[in-house]
Amino acid sequence: MFLRYFRDFCRDRRGNIAILSTVMITSLVGVSGLVAEFGNGLLNRMQDQRVADAAALAGGTVFSSTASTTSMQAAVNNIATLNGISTSAIASSVVTSPSGDGNQAVQVTVNTSVPLFLSRVLYAHNTLPISVSSYAELESGAPGCIMALSQSGSGVTLSGGTDISAAQCAVTSNTTVSVPCGTYITTKQVMYDTTLSQGCNGIQAPTGGTLSISKGLSTDPFAGLAAVSGAVSRLATVAAITAPTAPSVTGGTAVTFGYTQSTTQSQLSADGCSGTFSSNIWTVTCVGSNSYKFGTIQLSGGITVNFNLNGSALNTYAVNGQICDNGTALHFGNGTYNISGGIADGGGSNTSFGYGTYNIGAISSASNPCGATTGYSIYHVGSIMTFGSATTASTFNLTGGIDNSGGETLVLGASCTNGSNACTGTSSSNTFTSATGNTFNIGPATNGDALDMGGGAATYLGDSTGNNFEMAGNLNVSSGGGSCLWIGASPEHDIKGFLATAGGNTLGAGLYTVTKYVALGGSGGGDVTCGGSTVGMNGNGVTFVIGGTGTYSSSCAGVSSTAFCVAAGYNHVTLVAPGSGNSTQGFVVIGPTTSTNTSPASFGEGASATSVSGAFYFPYGAISLSGGATLGNGSSQCLMLIGSQVTLSGGTAVASTCNIPGYSGSGSTGAVALVQ
Repeated sequence: MFLRYFRDFCRDRRGNIAILSTVMITSLVGVSGLVAEFGNGLLNRMQDQRVADAAALAGGTVFSSTASTTSMQAAVNNIATLNGISTSAIASSVVTSPSGDGNQAVQVTVNTSVPLFLSRVLYAHNTLPISVSSYAELESGAPGCIMALSQSGSGVTLSGGTDISAAQCAVTSNTTVSVPCGTYITTKQVMYDTTLSQGCNGIQAPTGGTLSISKGLSTDPFAGLAAVSGAVSRLATVAAITAPTAPSVTGGTAVTFGYTQSTTQSQLSADGCSGTFSSNIWTVTCVGSNSYKFGTIQLSGGITVNFNLNGSALNTYAVNGQICDNGTALHFGNGTYNISGGIADGGGSNTSFGYGTYNIGAISSASNPCGATTGYSIYHVGSIMTFGSATTASTFNLTGGIDNSGGETLVLGASCTNGSNACTGTSSSNTFTSATGNTFNIGPATNGDALDMGGGAATYLGDSTGNNFEMAGNLNVSSGGGSCLWIGASPEHDIKGFLATAGGNTLGAGLYTVTKYVALGGSGGGDVTCGGSTVGMNGNGVTFVIGGTGTYSSSCAGVSSTAFCVAAGYNHVTLVAPGSGNSTQGFVVIGPTTSTNTSPASFGEGASATSVSGAFYFPYGAISLSGGATLGNGSSQCLMLIGSQVTLSGGTAVASTCNIPGYSGSGSTGAVALVQ
């Protein structure tokens, strides 16, 4: 029965058109829906692609200037929001560019969907997914060696015939680059962000090279570098330095070495010693003990005193009061010295001590036979005063600092000879030979200075090891025109305060951490003949780390409130950064690294033979070179000037990148361009 009905149905032609129409209409609706809705999907895809392209460019630009993926994603999200796309639908990452040239690129992916209605007849989904990507390549450029990092201010500005040679690196500014007629930049790349002003074709390609000029932002090449953060972190340690405690000495009988023999012999006897007198010379002998105690010791005019104290460094000598040499000469041997009231001398005297440990308190008005200025531990106005030897290290714990007045020689931690004889005065023939491993812990006098020097004075501080050079006050030679200062090598030189000088300075290798500022010639002075050579400041293997908690208040090299300056008169300054194996390799000066400290650095018009080899890094302070100052360097050296602004008025600078561990040569980038 069923078969018959089915056969009849199949033979029946009634309603065929209706069935076919239904099938055809359904198919037509489905196909039309696919065409319309997939066409809408293509339109949305085009819109999403435009958003991805814009977001990739924005993210690439931000990453180029900040190297921050967080800032990059924020820029990408802003573009998405402005175009009505949820931030959850857009993502960004830094990848290798698909161009295959090895550069980085910012990839942005947008994932959205389009709802389906009519096409659901044939397509079993409610939405049509859309996914697009865009790549903005960070095109590489030459590494920056003269860089103005601030996005405000004058950027890199030349005037007065300035000539910059940066043949293998880039000159960049995050604002303007101004090169008027008569000034020149020779470089392979210049990059600016707002304005380029060039007159008379002042920007030139190096010989045999090419020149690229582009618009964009440069990053700080040293931001976050371990060498910088490690060096800067020491500023807190130096700021916490305190003065050594004065030794406590009680008892002892005061001794005055004069012409009345019985009086002096009686005083010496009370202290367990004896003395003989001949031709104005006292010879003192102390035996039978390794510990000797005296009251205040003073010499009358014309007297020489030689202490014969067995010469052993195991001996301890305590002085309850001051040692005052107003005579011709005073000579002590080796040992440990605890002197509660300081050491002072008078005009023409020759005072010497052997090697040992010196714990010296400050001079006070209570016991001050020399009439010295109170507050110092060593007050030198005689001819020459020496402590130490060329072979054995000494330790100096000075509560109140040092004053080496005009025309004198003071030596700590070394020997001083003049030919075959002992040193005399400030003769240019004096030769210093340092022991190694000395320790210097020098507190401040009441004026805040750990070292003061007058005009024509010579001070020699021997080599140290470890963290054994500490000044809990200023190193102040600002009134010492014509003076000569030698500071020995030490891994760390800690100065709690400022370093200001008006004379010649020879610096041993190591890190110089200065909590305030460094000023050469701020109040006058300049080059001096020291040890037979003309010296302004000479330091090989040195790095200055400057805190800038205080600045030079007056104008120095034409700029006020500087954290570093080299003023007129300093024609011979040579500073060379540490080499391989040092924690601050390649850095010669590191200025304040907090955005709230914008203290500048300046080189004045007299600094015509200044040679700086290394990175001079003032990320938030302006660097200025004026009036014919020259920053030159040899072929094996380097120079990087990196500041908030770089202003060069006259003079020349030969720049190149420095070999700094962790520094990839970045800092200058080319344009950010879409590649896919």
